Amino acid sequence: MQTRWVLRCAYVDFPLFGDGLAVRALEACDRAEIEVVPVGGEIPGARAWIERDGTLQLDGEAVAGDGIAAAVARHRRARACELEDALGVARALDLAPAVGTFWLAGAAPGEDPLLALELERHPNVRLAEGHGEAAFYEAVVTTLMERRA
Repeated sequence: MQTRWVLRCAYVDFPLFGDGLAVRALEACDRAEIEVVPVGGEIPGARAWIERDGTLQLDGEAVAGDGIAAAVARHRRARACELEDALGVARALDLAPAVGTFWLAGAAPGEDPLLALELERHPNVRLAEGHGEAAFYEAVVTTLMERRA
């Protein structure tokens, strides 16, 4: 019998990468064997990334895209990653429909009534308390801790 993975893929908005907490989030992903897929740019060592136009770079091959959510779905299929085993972290809701758990970075629904309405449409969305790379770190570490409990 095969044990189900806690988390297999993390799709992360490129601006959330940096030299501080993002490095620690990447290390946690590496230890947990989670493939990190940058969205909107490439990071060193990534086997896959998604460009802003939805083009998926997968193992050295460019795959034309129909948007970011479609590229995430295509990558998940290529990696046999179930929806619930995929995490998304970004500053906009584009990834929310394509992953099991989505962390919205830097948002304050109390300050934006339209955001509060949007959040009702996406029950898988959580709000990160941190901003920038702190949101990436928070999403990875919190999700791993909760799923292992």
